[in-house]
Amino acid sequence: MTQTTAHIINHTHWDREWFLTATYTSRWIPQLIERIETLAAANRDFRYLFDGQTLVLEDLAAVAPEYVPRAEALIGAGSLTVGPYYCQPDWQLTDGELLIRNLIIGQQDTRRHGGAMRTGWLVDTFGHISQAPQIHRLFGIDAVYVWRGVPQMTPYFRWQGADGSELLAVDLFGGYRNLYGVSHAPEVAVTRLHAELDKLRPYYPTADIPLFDGYDLEDDPEDPLRFFAAAEGIDPAITLRETTPAAFVQHVRARQLSLPVITGELNSGKYGATFPGTFSARTYLKVMAHDCAHLLFRFAEPLATLAWCAGRPYATERYESWARLLLQNAVHDCICGVSIDQVHEKMEDIYRRVFDDARADVEESLAAILGDFAPGLYAAGTTPFAVDQWQPAGGELVHVQTDGVGVFAITDRMPIARTDEAVEGFTWQNAHYAAHVTSRGEVTVDGHELGRLTVWEECGDTYTDESGALLGTLLATSVPV
Repeated sequence: MTQTTAHIINHTHWDREWFLTATYTSRWIPQLIERIETLAAANRDFRYLFDGQTLVLEDLAAVAPEYVPRAEALIGAGSLTVGPYYCQPDWQLTDGELLIRNLIIGQQDTRRHGGAMRTGWLVDTFGHISQAPQIHRLFGIDAVYVWRGVPQMTPYFRWQGADGSELLAVDLFGGYRNLYGVSHAPEVAVTRLHAELDKLRPYYPTADIPLFDGYDLEDDPEDPLRFFAAAEGIDPAITLRETTPAAFVQHVRARQLSLPVITGELNSGKYGATFPGTFSARTYLKVMAHDCAHLLFRFAEPLATLAWCAGRPYATERYESWARLLLQNAVHDCICGVSIDQVHEKMEDIYRRVFDDARADVEESLAAILGDFAPGLYAAGTTPFAVDQWQPAGGELVHVQTDGVGVFAITDRMPIARTDEAVEGFTWQNAHYAAHVTSRGEVTVDGHELGRLTVWEECGDTYTDESGALLGTLLATSVPV
């Protein structure tokens, strides 16, 4: 083998709510902290990454608060790295403002626990949005590790976002567990190391190759460097180093490589599946997520700011707690709808509570804002843009005219008069498709007969071909005129 340096990153990918709820997975974190303490005591150069997030420490505090100072001691010593994110959301299914809060809260929590992480870690995200480089740059992050979605097999590239922002990207096309559990099978460990480096070497522009020792919900990590130091038969051309994501990025930058530029979103499934079916899995969760984020960021917080001007205290901690709950639901397994039913039932409860509480908060803010106004009908503008449109309100149409953020009187209104007319069919059409449904329930798309669209009772994940009761068939009956 030619001279090769293997840079080992030890980590865990913490799917807190996938095949179990966080009630159970959080109980494994104390054991993980104990194990890291043991490894760090035996090797002061041992380094471990806790999935690039801080939510794990929040979970730890909930089940074993006495372990938080121990984790912070590891962070302070450089043995454990958390952040820069609060959690690992699906970036394509999460509200844009919530993605910003993910980094705001994540960096805030990272500093509070004594850490500093300025390298992105998106190693199991199901595809990447084109604004990701721009968002990372807003927070001083200029490099990121990615897997899934990259359209070409290149270990490093310059990822250019929609606005031209760039990140140095390290692509884990060999996976994030190619050295996982190597000490568990010592009889093949050296052979496995050689094979992994032989496999990857042709794709790397230098003799430096990153290897990753970690896996999903790994709570019993190992120290591969100490293990291989005692092993026999390792090719003398191989040098092993333990490193961190940030340190390896610095090493790559020092090489001053000429790297390819990849622009925009990363959604190719050629070298790493991106699971596009998750866009439509459990769509009710996506609707609830949108409604809650829209209510919180477009109404509750802006109106609370106006209410603060009128003397109502601004409840910073309350709004942050709601954002944290929405982010917990935005974790990729959760919002993608691929977890067990119990996880998604818990999500529904969180969405309902946040929505109800935020709606009550909106009403309180409006009461504070309008307390000194004369009786009448008003529109509260929470967008910086002007609005001029008719909207239904309380059984009538009102003419809403606003000029940015503020409160504006409504002077024009009219009753809503609606009658229905029986029809034999109804057509939806856009620039791409035309769909038609008849009064008998027959559905056609672009002239192709598809049969009938039926509605069945939802029975959850039964993993059988059984279905619930037939609730009805879509029919065209009448339209408002």
